[in-house]
Amino acid sequence: SSERRSAIELTIQTQVTDLSALAGCTALPPEHSLRVAAAALDQAFNVTTSGPVSDEQIALPEVSHRSPLAPWKMLIRAIAFLHRSEDQLCRENLAAIKPESVPSRLVPTILTILGAKPATALKTAASALVSATSVNLSDLRRELAKLDQAFAEGHNQGTVFKAMRSALRECQRTAPDWLGQLKQLVFVRGAVAGLDPERVTAALEGAVRQDADFFRMYARAMERAGDPEELAIACALWDEFRVHALLEGLFRADSVEDATLYLHMAEVLGKVPAPVLRELQRVGGSGRIPVAGVGGFQLPEQLYARACAMDPHAEAFSKWMRWALKQSVPAAEDVARKWNEIRPEDLEPLLLLMKQAEKRSAIPTALSHLAKAERIDAVHSEVRAARLRLLAVGIMRHLEQNKPHLAAGKLAIMEALPQSRQGDRPAYLAALRHLIAIVSSDTAGAAAAYIETERLMGNRLAASFLIFGIASTAKRLDLVQLPLIKALSQQERAGIPGAVARMVALGRDIGTTHFKLPINYVSETEAQFSGVSATLDVQQLRILAHLGLVNDYFKLAWAAAGTGLARGGPDEAYFLLTRAEANPKSNTDRTLVLAAAAAELGRFHREMEVVDEALAIIRASIAGGSFSLTLDQAREVVRRELASPEYPLPNIPGPDYIDFFPDPVCQCFDCRRQRGELPGAFDGDEADDGIIDENDMEKMFNERVPDGMPPDIAEMLFKVLRKGYLRGDGPDEILAKLLGNKGSGKRKKGPKKR
Repeated sequence: SSERRSAIELTIQTQVTDLSALAGCTALPPEHSLRVAAAALDQAFNVTTSGPVSDEQIALPEVSHRSPLAPWKMLIRAIAFLHRSEDQLCRENLAAIKPESVPSRLVPTILTILGAKPATALKTAASALVSATSVNLSDLRRELAKLDQAFAEGHNQGTVFKAMRSALRECQRTAPDWLGQLKQLVFVRGAVAGLDPERVTAALEGAVRQDADFFRMYARAMERAGDPEELAIACALWDEFRVHALLEGLFRADSVEDATLYLHMAEVLGKVPAPVLRELQRVGGSGRIPVAGVGGFQLPEQLYARACAMDPHAEAFSKWMRWALKQSVPAAEDVARKWNEIRPEDLEPLLLLMKQAEKRSAIPTALSHLAKAERIDAVHSEVRAARLRLLAVGIMRHLEQNKPHLAAGKLAIMEALPQSRQGDRPAYLAALRHLIAIVSSDTAGAAAAYIETERLMGNRLAASFLIFGIASTAKRLDLVQLPLIKALSQQERAGIPGAVARMVALGRDIGTTHFKLPINYVSETEAQFSGVSATLDVQQLRILAHLGLVNDYFKLAWAAAGTGLARGGPDEAYFLLTRAEANPKSNTDRTLVLAAAAAELGRFHREMEVVDEALAIIRASIAGGSFSLTLDQAREVVRRELASPEYPLPNIPGPDYIDFFPDPVCQCFDCRRQRGELPGAFDGDEADDGIIDENDMEKMFNERVPDGMPPDIAEMLFKVLRKGYLRGDGPDEILAKLLGNKGSGKRKKGPKKR
C-alpha cells in the first residue's frame, strides 16, 4: 500500500548507510528503481572520494529528485565541488540535503572543512576527517597579502625581500606542497618589478625550479607588462618554455601545439617596434632576463614561416600576410605566393596579389590571378567586382595606347558579363563603345554609341560628363570636348549638379575613382546647387560634398552637407564631418565641436571610418589632446547647425559653442600663485609681498634680448612686457598689444593650444 511504501522510503532515507547493500537487496527485482539508483550512487561515491571526477560522472540521471536516495546525490556533488575548490557550489548542494536524511550527518563536517564554525562539537570521527582534509591557511593568506602590498608600494626593496622570506617560511610550515610554485610566482613578480635577481634568489633561499610552468607564467607576465622590450623578452621566454615543454612531453615537436606556440610568439613579437626589435636582435638578448641561458630574439617572419610549415591553415597564413603587409607590399606578396602555393584553394592570397598587380597597372597579371579566384568562388562579391573593374581598366589602357582592336575585344567580354547589365552600367559600356569608335575612326559607330549613351543617361549633359570622365581616366582628352557653360540653357545648367553626381557614382560603381571635370564645371555645380538641392538623394549629396572638399570648393561641400544633415538618418555623422573639414581654418572651436559631434554620432551609427577621421581632426586641433561630447550634445550640435545653414564668414560667425567648453582658468598673477604655478620669468620670490624688483626684471630681460635689436625697440618691448606681466596678461594678449590690436578685452573660451 502507499502508506507502507512511504514508511519504507522514510526508513531508507533516514537509516540506510550502506548503499551497496541496498543495491544488492534480493527482496527487490534487479531492475527496481531503488536498486538501480543505489548502485549508481555507490559507484559515484567511490569514484568521487578517490580522485577528480567529471560532471558526467556525478550527473546521476538514475536518481530522481523524488527518490529517498536523492540526498545522496546532493552529497556526492558537494564532495566533488569541495575537491574542485568550488566552495559556493558545494554549499548550495549541502543546503539541498534534507536535514532528516543520512547524508545530512556529513553536512556540519564539510562546512567545517570550508571554514565555518560548527554549532556543536564534532564527533571524533568527524574531527579526524576535518584534520585529514583541511588546513588553516589564514596565516599564509595574511603573509601573501603583505607581500602583495610590498610589491604594490615598491619604494622600499628591503620591505619586499623581508615579506618574501616571511611568506616562504609560512608556506613551508602550512602548505609545503605549494612551496615550489610559490617560489616561481614570487621570482616572476620580482623580475617584472625589476628587482635584483640575485637578491630575489637569496630571499627565496635557493634557485627556483625552471620547468615549463615557470617559463609559461614568466612569459605571460612579461606580455601583460606591455613594454616593447618586455614583449621581446616574453618571446625569448616562450622559446624556453617550448624547449622544456618538449622535454616534459607536454606536446611533440612540429605538432599543432608547436605551431600554435610559434604563431603566438610571432604575434607578440609583431607588436614590438622595428627599431627596438633590430637593436635587441643586434645585441642578442637583454640583461633584463634574470634567467641564465635565455636570449636570442628571432624575427617574426621566421616564426610565422615555422608555424605555417607545421600547421598550414588559412588563419595562420592570414595573420602572417597581414603582418607582412604592415612591413611592405613586396613582403606581403611573397607571403601570398607561398600561401597560394601550399593552399591553392584559398581565395584571400589571390585577392591581395590581384589588387597589388592592378595598382602597378600589371593588368594581365591581375587578370591571371582573377581567373584563379573565379575558379574558387566566381560569385564572391570582390571577385565579381574585380572582373568588371579590371576589364574597364584594360580597355582604358588600350585606348591610351591607341589600340582600339584590343579595347573592343575586352569590351565584348565585358558586355557578356551578367553584372554589366545592372543599373547605369549599360551607359558606361555605351560610352566606352563611343570612345573606341572615335579611336577607330568609325564616325557612324561613334555617333550611334553617343546617342545610346545619351538615351541611357537621360540627357545630353550627363552623357557628355560620363564620356569626358572616362576619357580623362584613359588620358585621351583629345577625343572629347565639353560644351561651353555659357552656351548651355538655364535648364541644362540647373541639371549640372545631378549629372555630376550621377557620373561620379557610376565611376565608383565600376571601380574607377579618377573621373575628372573641368574646374569651371565644378564652380557651376556650386552655383547651381542651392536651386536643385531638394531633388538630390543622400548619396548624390555625399558625392557632391566630397567633390567640393577635394577641389577646395568649400561652399559646395558646406551646402551639400547642410542639405544632407537636414535629411537625418545614419549619414548625419558623415555630413557633420564634412562641415568640420570645410569650416574655415580660423574658426577652430567650431571645427573641434563639429568633429567631436561627428565622432559621437559615428559611434552611434557604427560609421567607424567617420569616427577615425573625426578623431584625427580633434588630435590635430589640440596637439594630440582629446575633446569629446555626449550623444545629447552631439544632437544639439545638429540642431544648431541646421539653424545656421550659411557658410561661415567674418560677418556670419555661425552658432556659439562656448557652453561646450570648460570655463577658462584665470591667468592673473594672484590666481596663478594660489594654484602653485610658476608665475613666469619676471615673477620672482619678491612677488610674495606684492613688490617686484624692476631692476632685476630689466636685468633678466637684457640677458635675453636678441643680438642686434635697436635699443629704442628693446626699451619699448621691455615696457610692454613689464606692464603685461604685472597685469597677468598671457603671451597672446601681450603680442596683440605690441601689434596695436587691443581686441575686445574678452578672453575667448575654448581649449588653449600650447
